[in-house]
Amino acid sequence: MRSPDIMQVKVMSDYKLLLNFENGEEKVFDLKPFLDYPVFKPLKDKIEFKRFDLIDGTLEWKCGADLSADTFYLESIPYNASNMAK
Repeated sequence: MRSPDIMQVKVMSDYKLLLNFENGEEKVFDLKPFLDYPVFKPLKDKIEFKRFDLIDGTLEWKCGADLSADTFYLESIPYNASNMAK
């Protein structure tokens, strides 16, 4: 399976990202579980967390951290404004 590319990203609170995929799906990815891995530790700094580029359908942070488009797609949950209020 090839996951759809990320087309747009919005930074949300608490290390969450609102991702818009090329297939029209809108999903929320929680990066918090990844923050204890050495490559992601710089992203604990909220300013560094917001410093990324969309490259080849996935996110790459300025510090060198990245994840595959598959990870973003498969590990995210469908966006619903009511389930994000929690």
